[in-house]
Amino acid sequence: MDNLLKNIFKGVSIVLMSIAAIYQIVVLTQGNSPSESVLDGYFWVAYIAFGMAAFFAILFPIIQAVSNPKDAVKSLIGLVVVVALGFVAYALADNTFTSIQLEKMETTIQTSRSVGAALIYTYFIFALAVLAVIYASISSIFK
Repeated sequence: MDNLLKNIFKGVSIVLMSIAAIYQIVVLTQGNSPSESVLDGYFWVAYIAFGMAAFFAILFPIIQAVSNPKDAVKSLIGLVVVVALGFVAYALADNTFTSIQLEKMETTIQTSRSVGAALIYTYFIFALAVLAVIYASISSIFK
């Protein structure tokens, strides 16, 4: 089963890459202003590849969770931690701009707070990554 899936994915990826390469050659030969029909085809290949990737990115974790429920619980715990970090980041975020500054930037208080939450969340993830590297380094010394 694994070899069959591997061969199917290999075949589909070769076909998509070949079509994309043909479109790329056509775009390059048309110069600075390629026709819309060529670009439309080029984008359709990208849409199909993206759609397939999104579909399989959702499908395979579901299959894995059904076939191995113990690991699924660990993954769900990790997902809950990530979502909780998002809520904590949003709770810590605030708007530090005045209404005049917000008008000048053409944004809202909600957008400002969301950007702040995204920055705080990024800091959390970065800190966790650094801690994971330090932990891995120290634990490898004792093994």
